[in-house]
This record gives sequence, structure tokens and C-alpha cells, in this order.
Amino acid sequence: GLPPVLLRSLVIDNSQLSIAAGFTGTTSCDSGRNNEELSRIGYIGSEAPRRIQVSTIGETIRAYLYNCQSERRLSTNTVRAYGIDLAQFAQGLKGELSAKYVRRYLERTASDKRLSPVSVRRKIASIRAFVRATNKSLAMKVFGDWKLTIKMPKRLPRAIARSDLSTLLKSGAPGKTELSAMDATTHLCLALLAATGMRVSELCDIRIGQVGRHMDEIIVCGKGNRERKVIVANEAVRTALTSHMQLLSEGSNGADVLFRNKNGLPLTPQCLRLRLHALTRKCKLNRRITPHMLRHTAATLLIEDGVDIRFVQRLLGHASIATTQIYTHVSDMALRNALERTDTMHSVL
Repeated sequence: GLPPVLLRSLVIDNSQLSIAAGFTGTTSCDSGRNNEELSRIGYIGSEAPRRIQVSTIGETIRAYLYNCQSERRLSTNTVRAYGIDLAQFAQGLKGELSAKYVRRYLERTASDKRLSPVSVRRKIASIRAFVRATNKSLAMKVFGDWKLTIKMPKRLPRAIARSDLSTLLKSGAPGKTELSAMDATTHLCLALLAATGMRVSELCDIRIGQVGRHMDEIIVCGKGNRERKVIVANEAVRTALTSHMQLLSEGSNGADVLFRNKNGLPLTPQCLRLRLHALTRKCKLNRRITPHMLRHTAATLLIEDGVDIRFVQRLLGHASIATTQIYTHVSDMALRNALERTDTMHSVL
């Protein structure tokens, strides 16, 4: 079976397919909304069922997910997303795995008004990858001469204004007031996200042994299990990281997680999101800020300050520079807005 941190088993009872999973490190900070959504599609919390009944498609999905985790070395979040998409797929098929029913399910998914175009594209991509990997004959029948066009909205990365970022980070900066251990950890996490452009999942997965001796480098494991080195260039962030390392228990070793919640368990991305939302309200910033927006902000600020796009690509861990180039559009928009506000020619024409 799958390791506890991933999907333990797939369970099919007639047309109802559910996923039993055992994610570790769940804390009180975890969102109830996500749990309700997973429950709606048959996701079972931390206990695996005592009796497992699977049909052929259930066994196939389970084997496919295990291959994604063990052979392709996909991240836990990616395998988890695949599992949820394929669970809904198996439930929607009601046991009829044929080109006709697969296409009908895909068309029904594409026309579901409750789903965003991004979600539709991801679900279809999950199903296409699964069918191609497990049944090439069926894949040719379904996808060989058939293409579903999904119009994607043009969305630019949402960055945080420099003034808002300054307000957010200075409000929790150590030195002005005595910070609790939890607040100090939160501030350091947010500062690292803004300084390095790390993904929040990468931040929460950092082990003590991945931090350089001088606190100026951190090895992170990104998408596709690709390792990269991020540079901590800011002295204040390095100082805060040094203090954090010193506060960790002497019994810690290199394999222990770097960031923990108030109960001493690994800090989760959702826990950090909730802390960030609370800090945003405290700072009276009239917008919703997420950890991923700090990644966008880091990239945008670097591009605006003239850093070579290839260096930004390496820092963010993008496999293709085309992904990084979208930040040049954000920078161009900032330039346009600044020029329009200034309009130096207004006084001479």
C-alpha cells in the first residue's frame, strides 16, 4: 500500500469511491472548509478503513498513484490532488470505463459552472495522464481525434505593493515589542517567502540540515522533486534565522523540520495561511493576502530592480523561462502606471 503520508487506499462501494488518507502533522490551524470539501467527495480523515473493497478501476488508480509517488517522485500535494480528481472520475463513471463514458464525463466536467477554467483544465489533465499511463488503447479512442478547448482567463500574478509588504513585515518585526515564539516564527517565515520566492510548501518542508552554516543558503525541494539552492541575501533575515536556529532544542538533528507550530509539530502551509490572514487584519490591510502572493512579490520586485530574468528563474525553480517571463508583464504594467501618473509631457504640450 501507499505510505501513511500519502494515500493509503482507494475504496469503492458500488458507485461510491472514497480515498482513505493518513496525513501527518494536522493541527488546529488546519481549515475546516477544506475538510468539508474532501468529506463531500468521500475523503476520509486519518483512519484507514478496516475493510477494503476495490473494483478494477480502484486498484488501477491506487497503483497509478503509487507509481506517481515512488517512481515519478511527485510531491505529496500533487499526488493528493490526482487522487481527489481520480476519485471523482471513478465515481462519475459508475464502473463504465469506456471511451463513450469517459468523454461524457469530461464534457460534463468542462460544462460544470461551479468549476473555474483552471480547475477544469487540471481535472482533465489528471484524467488524461491516468488513462494514457494505464490504458493506451482507451487513450487513443478518447483523446486520439477529440480535443476539448477550454478558454483560460488571462491572469497576471498578484503581487503585494511595496508599502503593504513593508507594513506587513514591520508589524511583526522583532525588536520593537517582545514577540511570542509563534509570532517570531510567523515573521521569519513571511520574511523568507518574500526574500527568496519559495513556495509555502517548500518552506514548511525545510529540514535543519538544509540550512547553510552561515544562514545565507537553503536547499529546498520543489516540484518534480527538483532540488535548488535559494540565497538569503538580506542581513536582517539571516539574523532572524540564526536566532531561530539557536532557539531550537539542543536535541534537534539535521532531519528535523525547521519550522514548527505551537505544539511542536511541523508547521503546515494552511496554518501559516491562517496566521498571515490574522496578521493582515491586524495591519488593517484592505485585501486578502496569501503566502503565494509573497512568492509573486519576490519575483516582481527582482524584475523591477533589474535582476536578470534567468537568475529569477533559478531562484523560483521554474523549469521553463516562459513561466518566469510573465513577471516582466507585471513589471511593464507597473512602469506604464508610473508613467501615466507622472505624465511629464503634460506640462509641455
